[in-house]
Amino acid sequence: MKEKNPRKQIEMTEARRSQLESARAKLAASGKNPRQIGRDARLKVFNWIYHWGYTSSANIQQLLDKTSGGVAQNLTKKGWLVAIKTKSGIPVVTYTLAENGLAEAERYAPELYRYPEIDPYRINQDLIRHYLLAQKITIDAIKSGRIFDYETERMFAVEGDKPGVKRPDIIWITKTGLRIGVEIELSAKWSRDLDEFVHGIKKALQATAEKPAQYSRFIIISDSRAIIERYKKAMSPGTTLNIWKKNERKCWAVDRTIVVPDWLITKVDFQLLEH
Repeated sequence: MKEKNPRKQIEMTEARRSQLESARAKLAASGKNPRQIGRDARLKVFNWIYHWGYTSSANIQQLLDKTSGGVAQNLTKKGWLVAIKTKSGIPVVTYTLAENGLAEAERYAPELYRYPEIDPYRINQDLIRHYLLAQKITIDAIKSGRIFDYETERMFAVEGDKPGVKRPDIIWITKTGLRIGVEIELSAKWSRDLDEFVHGIKKALQATAEKPAQYSRFIIISDSRAIIERYKKAMSPGTTLNIWKKNERKCWAVDRTIVVPDWLITKVDFQLLEH
């Protein structure tokens, strides 16, 4: 049998003592009792899932600044959340609101949204990695002070899609009121998809005499350097951009070409995620 390391045990005990002291200090500073703090944390989780549809245990842990997991599992055992296995196994499960959790979220929500995930099997399994990553990046941005608030797709598209209107994955809102369209790109776009992506961002950033620009800036985030470089090239000043339109046979065809303006690349940021 392997002997225990007394020094390591002491270090672990000291670390645990430090965590407890930090927790007590935060509790005292909040002016709330443990029950109130637990309720606030629970509502924070419900609100987050209400906005995003579903989440992971890791994102809940990060959202609540927890050093260990177990929050999602406990809320599931108490009937607030529903755990659904993923096809990919990464993560093993995602969490949606149960009927009780949804009722609590709607009770305190300043604005109501549709929540189709009350039937968790309506989740598009192919997009799970994409949306969980979007959540993690957004939590990082909030905690770093980079942004003040956010809007998810269901929050800013309550009236449905409109023709020719660019709808980003997320909107980030800064303390100064800037609205930043965020695109999470994990696979490459080609041909018409790439042209329409670039053209949509251009239109969303361009003010007209009739209306201001939809967004202050855009940020394109990817874990692929090649995808980042592809978008930079497509948005470079002077690059030819095809404008597509359905012809008389109802097939997509190039209608005309324009030149990417010099200002576009100055209003788009690119972020490469580290593996």
